Amino acid sequence: MSLLSDIAVPIAKLVNMKKYKEKDFLNPRRDTDFLNKKNFDKSLITNEQFIDEYQVLTVFSEESYNRHVVFLHGGAYVMRAVRAHKNIIEKLVKKFHLKVTFIDYPLAPENTVEKAHKVLMDAYRHITNKYNDDEFYLFGDSSGGGLALAFLQILKNKKDLPFPKKTALMSPWVDVSMTNEEIPEFAEKDPLLPLNGLVITGKQFAGELDVKNPMISPIYGNMDNLGEIFLIFGTNEILYPDCLKLSDLMEVAIGTSVEIKIGENLCHDWILAPLKESEETIDEIGNFFLK
Repeated sequence: MSLLSDIAVPIAKLVNMKKYKEKDFLNPRRDTDFLNKKNFDKSLITNEQFIDEYQVLTVFSEESYNRHVVFLHGGAYVMRAVRAHKNIIEKLVKKFHLKVTFIDYPLAPENTVEKAHKVLMDAYRHITNKYNDDEFYLFGDSSGGGLALAFLQILKNKKDLPFPKKTALMSPWVDVSMTNEEIPEFAEKDPLLPLNGLVITGKQFAGELDVKNPMISPIYGNMDNLGEIFLIFGTNEILYPDCLKLSDLMEVAIGTSVEIKIGENLCHDWILAPLKESEETIDEIGNFFLK
C-alpha cells in the first residue's frame, strides 16, 4: 500500500469530495475534449470515425498486435471521459501493443441508455467490419463497465458479430437502482461517489425503462456464456456490495469464467487516480488481454 493510497481516503473526506462530485453529476460539463485525437502521443496512429455524430477513435502503433480492445469510459453516465482515460489508452497501446477503440457513447441527461446501446452496436459493427482480421476484447470502467456488461449480454445473441474474447470490468456500476441493503454502509466509506447523485443520474439514463432493466442494470441479466471476465473493485467503494454480488453470480454461471481482484482499502475506479496501485492494476488488465 503506497503512502498516497493511505492518505487519499481521509483527504477526500476532509474536502468533502462527494459534495463537489454530486454537483458535477447534476450539472455535467460538455466543454471538455480530452479524447480529441490531437491530444494523443504523436508516435501513435489514430483513426477517427463518427457514428450518429458520436466519436469512435481507434488508437494503435506500428507495433500493435491484432488484439483490439473496445473501451467504454466511466462517469456516472453523465460525464465525458477524462485525461486519465486517455493515459490508460496510451499505456495499453504503447506498453502492451494493443489496439484500442474508444467509443464516446451518448450521455444523460440529453440521452438515455437505449440511444447509447444503438450507437454502441452500430459502432461495434463498424469497427469489427473495418478491422475484420482483429480479435476483439471489451473494457469498461465504472458506468462504462456496467454498459460493457449489458452490451456483452446483448451481444451474445448476435450471431453475425464477433463476440469479445475477454472482458475487463473496473468497478462496474451494474445496478443503477442502488437498492442493495448494504449500500448505505459502503456509502459512508466511499470518499468519491454520492449516493443521491447516482440515484438521479441512473434514473436519467434509464429514461422510460425500469431502473432494474438489464439494459442499464445488467446484474439482473443472464450471466451465462459471457466468456472470460476480469472483475476489479475496491473495499472502500459504494458499489462494493453489488460488485461482490456480481462476482458470486458469475462464479456459478455456465460458460463464464471470472478472475476477481479486490483492492483492499481502495476506492472506486482507482485506476484514474495517481496511485502506485493504479499502474499495477492497469498492467494486470493489459496482461489479462495478452495471456
